[in-house]
Amino acid sequence: MSSPTYYRLYVKFPEDKRFAPVDWNRGTQVVNLIYASLFSGEEKERLTTGDLAHPSNSQLTWEFRKVSDE
Repeated sequence: MSSPTYYRLYVKFPEDKRFAPVDWNRGTQVVNLIYASLFSGEEKERLTTGDLAHPSNSQLTWEFRKVSDE
C-alpha cells in the first residue's frame, strides 16, 4: 500500500524574490516548515479549481509543491 501524497502551498508577492510556504489557517507566509500547512491531493485539487483558481489578489503568485517522502 502506498503512502498518501501531501503538498505545501507556496506564495510570492511581486516584491518578493522567492516563494515562501504558507500557514493556511493564519493566512501568512512562514519561515519554518513546521508551521506550513499540508494538503492532501484531494484538497490540492479542490483549492486549485476553487478558492485559488480566482484569487481576489491577482498580484499573488502561488504553487503547490509535493512534500518529499524522505
